[in-house]
Amino acid sequence: MEKIFYVVLACLFVGLLFYVRRLRLEARRLGRLKQVFYAASSTFGLLMVGYDARRDVATLSPDCARLFHLPKKVPHFSRTRQAAEQDPAHPLYPLYHCLGAFDADTPYSYLRRGEAPRRFLLRSFVLKDETARPYYVLGVFRDITQQANEEARLVARAQFDGLTRIHNSGATRSWMRDHIGRPRADGTRGGMLFLLDVDHFKGVNDTIGHQGGDRALICVANALRRTFAGRGFLGRLGGDEFIAYLDTNDAAEAEKLACAIHEHALRLGREAGLPLDLTVSIGCALLEDEDYEAAYQKADRALYAAKEQGRNTHVILRADGAAPKTERREAL
Repeated sequence: MEKIFYVVLACLFVGLLFYVRRLRLEARRLGRLKQVFYAASSTFGLLMVGYDARRDVATLSPDCARLFHLPKKVPHFSRTRQAAEQDPAHPLYPLYHCLGAFDADTPYSYLRRGEAPRRFLLRSFVLKDETARPYYVLGVFRDITQQANEEARLVARAQFDGLTRIHNSGATRSWMRDHIGRPRADGTRGGMLFLLDVDHFKGVNDTIGHQGGDRALICVANALRRTFAGRGFLGRLGGDEFIAYLDTNDAAEAEKLACAIHEHALRLGREAGLPLDLTVSIGCALLEDEDYEAAYQKADRALYAAKEQGRNTHVILRADGAAPKTERREAL
Protein backbone atom coordinates (compact mmCIF):
# COMPACT_ATOMS: atom_id res chain seq x y z
CA MET A 1 0.00 0.00 0.00
CA GLU A 2 2.83 2.29 0.87
CA LYS A 3 4.53 1.57 -2.48
CA ILE A 4 1.34 2.41 -4.32
CA PHE A 5 1.19 5.73 -2.46
CA TYR A 6 4.74 6.63 -3.48
CA VAL A 7 4.07 5.61 -7.07
CA VAL A 8 0.98 7.80 -7.17
CA LEU A 9 2.90 10.68 -5.57
CA ALA A 10 5.71 10.29 -8.11
CA CYS A 11 3.22 10.30 -10.96
CA LEU A 12 1.63 13.46 -9.59
CA PHE A 13 5.04 15.08 -9.31
CA VAL A 14 5.96 14.12 -12.87
CA GLY A 15 2.60 15.39 -14.05
CA LEU A 16 3.16 18.65 -12.17
CA LEU A 17 6.60 19.06 -13.76
CA PHE A 18 5.08 18.42 -17.17
CA TYR A 19 2.33 20.94 -16.48
CA VAL A 20 4.83 23.56 -15.29
CA ARG A 21 6.90 22.97 -18.41
CA ARG A 22 3.79 23.44 -20.53
CA LEU A 23 3.03 26.66 -18.69
CA ARG A 24 6.56 27.92 -19.26
CA LEU A 25 6.37 27.08 -22.95
CA GLU A 26 2.99 28.77 -23.16
CA ALA A 27 4.34 31.82 -21.34
CA ARG A 28 7.27 32.01 -23.74
CA ARG A 29 4.93 31.66 -26.68
CA LEU A 30 2.68 34.37 -25.31
CA GLY A 31 5.75 36.53 -24.67
CA ARG A 32 6.85 36.15 -28.28
CA LEU A 33 3.33 36.89 -29.47
CA LYS A 34 3.27 39.99 -27.28
CA GLN A 35 6.57 41.17 -28.76
CA VAL A 36 5.24 40.61 -32.28
CA PHE A 37 2.06 42.49 -31.34
CA TYR A 38 4.02 45.42 -29.89
CA ALA A 39 6.28 45.53 -32.95
CA ALA A 40 3.31 45.53 -35.32
CA SER A 41 1.59 48.21 -33.25
CA SER A 42 4.72 50.35 -33.31
CA THR A 43 4.85 50.05 -37.11
CA PHE A 44 1.38 51.61 -37.28
CA GLY A 45 2.33 54.35 -34.79
CA LEU A 46 0.42 52.81 -31.87
CA LEU A 47 1.71 52.86 -28.29
CA MET A 48 -0.07 50.81 -25.62
CA VAL A 49 -0.73 51.11 -21.93
CA GLY A 50 -2.84 48.58 -20.04
CA TYR A 51 -4.20 48.77 -16.51
CA ASP A 52 -5.05 45.62 -14.55
CA ALA A 53 -7.57 46.81 -11.96
CA ARG A 54 -7.36 43.62 -9.90
CA ARG A 55 -3.59 43.80 -9.49
CA ASP A 56 -3.42 47.64 -9.63
CA VAL A 57 -0.60 47.43 -12.16
CA ALA A 58 -0.09 49.43 -15.35
CA THR A 59 1.84 47.77 -18.18
CA LEU A 60 3.44 49.80 -20.96
CA SER A 61 4.58 48.69 -24.39
CA PRO A 62 8.35 49.15 -24.91
CA ASP A 63 7.92 52.19 -27.16
CA CYS A 64 5.49 53.77 -24.72
CA ALA A 65 7.90 53.23 -21.82
CA ARG A 66 10.79 54.74 -23.78
CA LEU A 67 8.80 57.77 -24.91
CA PHE A 68 7.57 58.73 -21.44
CA HIS A 69 10.76 57.59 -19.65
CA LEU A 70 8.85 55.13 -17.45
CA PRO A 71 9.34 51.47 -16.47
CA LYS A 72 7.38 48.84 -18.39
CA LYS A 73 5.40 48.03 -15.24
CA VAL A 74 4.08 50.57 -12.76
CA PRO A 75 2.79 48.88 -9.57
CA HIS A 76 0.30 50.54 -7.19
CA PHE A 77 -0.82 52.63 -10.12
CA SER A 78 -4.00 54.01 -8.52
CA ARG A 79 -2.12 55.55 -5.60
CA THR A 80 -0.91 58.41 -7.78
CA ARG A 81 -4.19 59.00 -9.57
CA GLN A 82 -5.31 62.19 -7.86
CA ALA A 83 -1.91 63.89 -8.17
CA ALA A 84 -1.26 62.74 -11.75
CA GLU A 85 -4.68 63.65 -13.16
CA GLN A 86 -4.39 67.26 -11.95
CA ASP A 87 -0.76 67.94 -12.86
CA PRO A 88 0.23 67.83 -16.56
CA ALA A 89 3.90 67.82 -15.50
CA HIS A 90 3.47 64.58 -13.54
CA PRO A 91 5.30 61.64 -15.20
CA LEU A 92 2.13 59.50 -15.18
CA TYR A 93 -0.20 62.22 -16.49
CA PRO A 94 -0.12 60.94 -20.11
CA LEU A 95 -1.12 57.44 -18.96
CA TYR A 96 -4.11 58.61 -16.93
CA HIS A 97 -5.08 60.97 -19.74
CA CYS A 98 -5.03 58.10 -22.22
CA LEU A 99 -6.79 55.57 -19.97
CA GLY A 100 -9.63 58.08 -19.45
CA ALA A 101 -10.33 58.71 -23.15
CA PHE A 102 -13.41 56.48 -23.37
CA ASP A 103 -15.85 58.44 -25.51
CA ALA A 104 -13.85 59.57 -28.56
CA ASP A 105 -10.37 60.17 -29.92
CA THR A 106 -8.76 62.80 -27.71
CA PRO A 107 -5.90 64.98 -29.07
CA TYR A 108 -2.80 65.16 -26.91
CA SER A 109 0.55 66.93 -27.40
CA TYR A 110 3.58 65.63 -25.56
CA LEU A 111 6.32 68.20 -24.96
CA ARG A 112 9.57 67.45 -23.20
CA ARG A 113 12.58 69.74 -23.02
CA GLY A 114 15.29 68.71 -25.45
CA GLU A 115 12.96 66.46 -27.47
CA ALA A 116 10.86 67.05 -30.56
CA PRO A 117 7.14 67.57 -29.77
CA ARG A 118 4.85 64.62 -30.47
CA ARG A 119 1.15 64.64 -31.33
CA PHE A 120 -1.24 61.80 -30.49
CA LEU A 121 -4.86 60.76 -30.57
CA LEU A 122 -5.84 58.88 -27.41
CA ARG A 123 -8.50 56.21 -27.02
CA SER A 124 -9.22 53.66 -24.29
CA PHE A 125 -11.27 50.46 -24.12
CA VAL A 126 -12.68 48.67 -21.06
CA LEU A 127 -12.94 44.91 -20.50
CA LYS A 128 -15.61 43.76 -18.02
CA ASP A 129 -16.25 40.48 -16.24
CA GLU A 130 -19.53 38.55 -16.09
CA THR A 131 -20.82 40.89 -13.37
CA ALA A 132 -20.15 43.93 -15.59
CA ARG A 133 -17.30 45.09 -13.38
CA PRO A 134 -14.29 46.52 -15.26
CA TYR A 135 -11.14 44.53 -14.69
CA TYR A 136 -8.84 45.76 -17.47
CA VAL A 137 -8.45 49.05 -19.35
CA LEU A 138 -6.45 49.28 -22.57
CA GLY A 139 -5.21 52.71 -23.66
CA VAL A 140 -3.88 53.43 -27.14
CA PHE A 141 -1.65 56.36 -28.17
CA ARG A 142 -1.94 56.83 -31.94
CA ASP A 143 1.03 58.86 -33.16
CA ILE A 144 -0.10 61.52 -35.66
CA THR A 145 3.05 63.68 -35.43
CA GLN A 146 4.07 63.15 -39.04
CA GLN A 147 0.54 63.75 -40.28
CA ALA A 148 0.19 66.91 -38.16
CA ASN A 149 3.55 68.23 -39.35
CA GLU A 150 2.60 67.61 -42.97
CA GLU A 151 -0.72 69.39 -42.48
CA ALA A 152 1.12 72.31 -40.87
CA ARG A 153 3.48 72.47 -43.86
CA LEU A 154 0.54 72.49 -46.26
CA VAL A 155 -1.15 75.25 -44.27
CA ALA A 156 2.07 77.27 -44.23
CA ARG A 157 2.49 76.77 -47.97
CA ALA A 158 -1.08 77.95 -48.54
CA GLN A 159 -0.92 80.95 -46.22
CA PHE A 160 2.65 82.22 -46.32
CA ASP A 161 4.65 83.86 -49.06
CA GLY A 162 7.42 81.57 -50.23
CA LEU A 163 10.02 84.35 -50.51
CA THR A 164 9.47 86.55 -47.46
CA ARG A 165 7.82 83.99 -45.13
CA ILE A 166 5.09 86.38 -44.08
CA HIS A 167 1.40 85.98 -44.95
CA ASN A 168 0.64 85.92 -48.65
CA SER A 169 -1.95 88.01 -50.47
CA GLY A 170 -4.88 85.61 -50.12
CA ALA A 171 -4.32 84.89 -46.42
CA THR A 172 -3.76 88.59 -45.71
CA ARG A 173 -6.96 89.82 -47.36
CA SER A 174 -8.98 87.06 -45.69
CA TRP A 175 -7.60 87.94 -42.25
CA MET A 176 -8.05 91.68 -42.74
CA ARG A 177 -11.68 91.32 -43.81
CA ASP A 178 -12.38 89.17 -40.75
CA HIS A 179 -10.69 91.45 -38.20
CA ILE A 180 -10.64 95.08 -39.28
CA GLY A 181 -13.68 97.02 -38.09
CA ARG A 182 -14.75 94.48 -35.51
CA PRO A 183 -15.17 95.67 -31.91
CA ARG A 184 -12.62 94.67 -29.29
CA ALA A 185 -13.53 92.73 -26.16
CA ASP A 186 -14.27 95.99 -24.34
CA GLY A 187 -16.60 97.17 -27.14
CA THR A 188 -14.21 99.81 -28.52
CA ARG A 189 -13.04 99.93 -32.12
CA GLY A 190 -10.01 101.14 -33.97
CA GLY A 191 -6.61 100.15 -35.27
CA MET A 192 -3.86 101.23 -37.63
CA LEU A 193 -3.19 99.95 -41.12
CA PHE A 194 0.21 100.40 -42.78
CA LEU A 195 0.85 100.14 -46.51
CA LEU A 196 4.41 100.37 -47.79
CA ASP A 197 6.44 99.62 -50.86
CA VAL A 198 10.07 99.82 -51.91
CA ASP A 199 11.09 103.13 -53.45
CA HIS A 200 11.89 102.83 -57.17
CA PHE A 201 11.68 99.05 -57.02
CA LYS A 202 11.85 98.67 -60.80
CA GLY A 203 15.11 100.57 -60.70
CA VAL A 204 16.35 98.28 -57.94
CA ASN A 205 15.70 95.25 -60.16
CA ASP A 206 17.29 96.94 -63.15
CA THR A 207 20.36 97.90 -61.12
CA ILE A 208 21.11 94.76 -59.11
CA GLY A 209 18.97 92.15 -60.89
CA HIS A 210 15.97 90.17 -59.76
CA GLN A 211 17.95 88.19 -57.19
CA GLY A 212 19.02 91.46 -55.63
CA GLY A 213 15.40 92.62 -55.76
CA ASP A 214 14.37 89.47 -53.91
CA ARG A 215 16.98 90.22 -51.24
CA ALA A 216 15.52 93.70 -50.89
CA LEU A 217 12.02 92.29 -50.38
CA ILE A 218 13.30 89.88 -47.74
CA CYS A 219 14.98 92.81 -45.96
CA VAL A 220 11.69 94.75 -45.92
CA ALA A 221 9.81 91.75 -44.51
CA ASN A 222 12.47 91.34 -41.81
CA ALA A 223 12.26 95.07 -41.06
CA LEU A 224 8.54 94.64 -40.41
CA ARG A 225 9.20 91.64 -38.17
CA ARG A 226 11.71 93.57 -36.09
CA THR A 227 9.48 96.61 -35.89
CA PHE A 228 6.31 94.84 -34.81
CA ALA A 229 8.14 92.21 -32.73
CA GLY A 230 5.38 89.61 -32.79
CA ARG A 231 2.51 92.07 -32.50
CA GLY A 232 -0.17 92.69 -35.11
CA PHE A 233 -0.41 91.08 -38.53
CA LEU A 234 2.07 91.25 -41.41
CA GLY A 235 1.47 90.42 -45.07
CA ARG A 236 2.76 90.82 -48.59
CA LEU A 237 0.10 91.87 -51.07
CA GLY A 238 2.27 91.20 -54.10
CA GLY A 239 5.30 92.65 -55.84
CA ASP A 240 6.94 95.12 -53.47
CA GLU A 241 3.72 96.07 -51.61
CA PHE A 242 3.51 95.12 -47.93
CA ILE A 243 0.79 95.61 -45.35
CA ALA A 244 0.68 95.56 -41.55
CA TYR A 245 -2.10 95.96 -39.00
CA LEU A 246 -2.00 96.71 -35.29
CA ASP A 247 -5.01 96.81 -33.00
CA THR A 248 -4.49 100.35 -31.67
CA ASN A 249 -5.06 103.81 -33.13
CA ASP A 250 -2.50 105.70 -31.03
CA ALA A 251 -0.92 108.33 -33.32
CA ALA A 252 2.30 108.43 -31.29
CA GLU A 253 2.65 104.66 -31.62
CA ALA A 254 2.08 104.89 -35.38
CA GLU A 255 4.80 107.53 -35.70
CA LYS A 256 7.22 105.40 -33.68
CA LEU A 257 6.54 102.29 -35.77
CA ALA A 258 6.89 104.13 -39.09
CA CYS A 259 10.28 105.54 -38.06
CA ALA A 260 11.41 102.08 -36.96
CA ILE A 261 10.45 100.55 -40.32
CA HIS A 262 12.58 103.13 -42.16
CA GLU A 263 15.56 102.53 -39.89
CA HIS A 264 15.38 98.72 -39.95
CA ALA A 265 14.95 98.58 -43.74
CA LEU A 266 17.96 100.82 -44.34
CA ARG A 267 20.20 98.95 -41.89
CA LEU A 268 19.17 95.46 -43.04
CA GLY A 269 19.70 96.42 -46.67
CA ARG A 270 23.25 97.52 -45.90
CA GLU A 271 23.89 94.38 -43.84
CA ALA A 272 22.66 92.28 -46.78
CA GLY A 273 25.25 93.90 -49.02
CA LEU A 274 22.83 95.75 -51.29
CA PRO A 275 24.80 98.26 -53.38
CA LEU A 276 22.15 100.96 -52.88
CA ASP A 277 20.24 102.31 -49.90
CA LEU A 278 16.99 100.45 -49.27
CA THR A 279 14.24 102.97 -48.58
CA VAL A 280 10.48 102.63 -48.39
CA SER A 281 7.43 104.87 -48.58
CA ILE A 282 4.80 104.29 -45.91
CA GLY A 283 1.15 105.23 -45.67
CA CYS A 284 -0.63 104.68 -42.36
CA ALA A 285 -4.34 105.05 -41.66
CA LEU A 286 -5.60 105.40 -38.10
CA LEU A 287 -9.00 103.71 -37.99
CA GLU A 288 -12.21 103.95 -36.02
CA ASP A 289 -14.94 101.72 -37.45
CA GLU A 290 -13.87 101.32 -41.10
CA ASP A 291 -14.03 97.92 -42.70
CA TYR A 292 -11.07 96.51 -44.61
CA GLU A 293 -11.96 98.04 -47.97
CA ALA A 294 -12.37 101.53 -46.53
CA ALA A 295 -9.26 101.13 -44.38
CA TYR A 296 -7.20 100.02 -47.38
CA GLN A 297 -8.33 102.98 -49.46
CA LYS A 298 -7.46 105.35 -46.63
CA ALA A 299 -3.99 103.82 -46.17
CA ASP A 300 -3.48 103.85 -49.94
CA ARG A 301 -4.20 107.62 -50.02
CA ALA A 302 -1.59 108.10 -47.31
CA LEU A 303 0.93 106.02 -49.27
CA TYR A 304 0.27 108.05 -52.42
CA ALA A 305 0.80 111.25 -50.42
CA ALA A 306 4.12 109.88 -49.13
CA LYS A 307 5.28 109.23 -52.68
CA GLU A 308 4.18 112.73 -53.68
CA GLN A 309 6.39 114.10 -50.92
CA GLY A 310 9.46 112.56 -52.58
CA ARG A 311 9.47 109.00 -51.18
CA ASN A 312 11.50 107.67 -48.24
CA THR A 313 8.75 109.25 -46.13
CA HIS A 314 5.71 108.26 -44.14
CA VAL A 315 2.29 109.85 -44.00
CA ILE A 316 -0.17 109.18 -41.19
CA LEU A 317 -3.86 109.92 -41.75
CA ARG A 318 -5.53 110.42 -38.42
CA ALA A 319 -8.89 108.86 -37.58
CA ASP A 320 -10.62 112.26 -37.34
CA GLY A 321 -9.71 113.05 -40.95
CA ALA A 322 -7.27 115.82 -40.02
CA ALA A 323 -4.50 116.81 -42.42
CA PRO A 324 -1.90 114.11 -42.88
CA LYS A 325 1.34 114.17 -40.98
CA THR A 326 4.42 113.78 -43.14
CA GLU A 327 8.11 113.40 -42.52
CA ARG A 328 10.84 113.48 -45.12
CA ARG A 329 13.80 111.29 -44.23
CA GLU A 330 17.33 111.32 -45.52
CA ALA A 331 19.38 108.16 -45.83
CA LEU A 332 22.13 108.11 -43.25
